[in-house]
Amino acid sequence: MSAETETPPQETTPKGKKYRLVVQSAEEAVGAIREKLGPSARVLSVRQMGGQGLSKFISSPKLEVIVELPENQEENSSDALIPAEESAEGAPQPLAESESEKQEPTVSEAQSANELLSDSTDISSLLERAGFDRDFLSTVQTWPRWENIREMSIPEALNEISLFLRDRFREIEPRPATSKVAFFGPPGAGKTTTLCKMLANEVFLNQRIPHVLKLENGTPNPDDALRIFCEVLGVTLFRDAADLPPPTEESQLYLDFPGLSATKKDEWVQMGKRLDELQVDTRVLVVNAAYDGSIVKTLFQLAGSARATHVIFTHFDELPNSTKLWPLILGGGLTPLCICTGQNVTGDYTPNVLNQLMANTFPKQILARSRT
Repeated sequence: MSAETETPPQETTPKGKKYRLVVQSAEEAVGAIREKLGPSARVLSVRQMGGQGLSKFISSPKLEVIVELPENQEENSSDALIPAEESAEGAPQPLAESESEKQEPTVSEAQSANELLSDSTDISSLLERAGFDRDFLSTVQTWPRWENIREMSIPEALNEISLFLRDRFREIEPRPATSKVAFFGPPGAGKTTTLCKMLANEVFLNQRIPHVLKLENGTPNPDDALRIFCEVLGVTLFRDAADLPPPTEESQLYLDFPGLSATKKDEWVQMGKRLDELQVDTRVLVVNAAYDGSIVKTLFQLAGSARATHVIFTHFDELPNSTKLWPLILGGGLTPLCICTGQNVTGDYTPNVLNQLMANTFPKQILARSRT
């Protein structure tokens, strides 16, 4: 065999060499990383390929993991190891890409937008016919410039409302997050999935390894999915507060609690007392943004019983528009921490709340037609 066709075995890997593993579960990923790459391997990203939700993260037949080896670290030969540059997706991504795709308005949507604009004589009827939240409309109509806005053209009125909302949002004094952050809310709001998104952000982008404390607070709170995800990221999961190491500025502590009933205020009061015992100052209400507006208001009121400081909105991509959230954001007393879309545990997360709200306040079809 000629020298040009020979491929001698490689003893060591170059500095920062990356590998892509496609496995059937997180447990298999952990085992493959340990067996084939050793304890020095560093996980760069974890991406679900076709799964939905946190439960699918365990059983999904496709899970992509990008791993990097340090300089001169040897790896064991295996068909499971694929150089990341040979991946069909190209260069590895630090966070998973959203699986949602932008879609052009359908014919029916365009017709509906045209009907709204043609039948609306002013901005008030347009907003009402577009399905805007009544509380939002009431708030808008109390603005000092409302009478002037009513006399404007539709494009001018929409622009004026956008600018006013932006300015009001920027007037809110944000509370900084402390070293201990607790997530709580009703069952099904996406607390644990949100926690995983935050963990991925800390590990992949901030290059910090936080700790996680999962407590039951009188209600069973299984940790199977979260435990596996933490193991992949190299994050330690604790079940007893007494086992926690001393807090440091370099290591954030995230606390995960079971769901709280939206009809039992005493559970929220008890949550507040428990957080007092643990000396947790940053208390995050996790809310499914697709919930009915009245339910979201109730959750904000209950969160006050636990002395919540921040709020995270999940399932934001399921909202037709975000108008029902504006009265709560501007007057609810909680600092918006981030917005989550989709169910991918390692992506679909943004701390830029204002941009997301503004982009989703007015239906895109209405905006497009109003400019023509």
